[in-house]
Amino acid sequence: MRVYLTGGTGQIGSQLARALVERGDEVTALVRDKQRLKVLDPDGLKLVEGDVTDPGSLRLAGHDAVIHCAGVVSYSSSKRAWQEAVNVGGTRAVLDAAALAGCERLVLTSSLAALGWVPEGEVGDENTAFNWQGLGLGYQETKKAAEDAALSEKRLDCIAVNPGIVMGSHDLNDNGGRVLKLLAAGGPPGVPCGHTTAVNLSDVIQGHLLALDKGVPGERYVLASWHGSFVELFALVASILEVPAPARVLSERALRFTGMLQVLGSKLSGSEPKLTPALATVSSRNRRFSSAKAEKELGFEPTELAEGIAECKAWYEAHGGL
Repeated sequence: MRVYLTGGTGQIGSQLARALVERGDEVTALVRDKQRLKVLDPDGLKLVEGDVTDPGSLRLAGHDAVIHCAGVVSYSSSKRAWQEAVNVGGTRAVLDAAALAGCERLVLTSSLAALGWVPEGEVGDENTAFNWQGLGLGYQETKKAAEDAALSEKRLDCIAVNPGIVMGSHDLNDNGGRVLKLLAAGGPPGVPCGHTTAVNLSDVIQGHLLALDKGVPGERYVLASWHGSFVELFALVASILEVPAPARVLSERALRFTGMLQVLGSKLSGSEPKLTPALATVSSRNRRFSSAKAEKELGFEPTELAEGIAECKAWYEAHGGL
């Protein structure tokens, strides 16, 4: 299969490119930042320069399918315009280019952010309605808009995959690895009161390939290796790092106050805050999700989350990240 891949220098995209080449696909990877090419193995890959926000740079002729991984992950309000441009505008540009080129299929790397939160004690799935409106959550809103655009597409078959927090190697932006870094640095003063879903990078790659080969057009598939409370997640990571686990649980009010302080501090330092009031709200909700649909319909087989955490730890240690 001839596959066009966006976001090829990201954590998911770089490893997905490698997996596609290893199974014999012809892969073209769209590259925006040459400085990040170190995460890609160019053997067997065709690299093209471009940007999803520049429709003229998207030349998809001759490809059978597209995997659209490019996106901006941030809970900072200062990134909202960029998220609109990349997550929403970029997705629409890729859809247009794919349709124009006659591509038959597209897999969108969506997120659990495109789904809502569920009441305490419940576990969500692909039918969980989006309920983050009015909270100023740019990431949630732009990922939902991107997914809506893809799943309503009529010119080619589109499928979305919705991973949880990704744990694994090549975490250049400290996504799931942020938890490891917090604990390695002595631990946070407390952990969020909410619940979440996490997934191994290897399982995310597996899920993308299965969606590409077997996914039903117009459908979304949650990719999860584990779900539980943040207390349980931090305890699991702490056990693998062999450091003490934080026991204090922070309320949403305390988290939002901390987020406000970090936002103020970031304005003075010019850096992006690790916690914002928006992220505090998200971290206080129940976002436990099941991958039962992907397991039943695609043959998705999640692995133990400890494997991804250990892989992330080893990669950080090899690259000076811890």
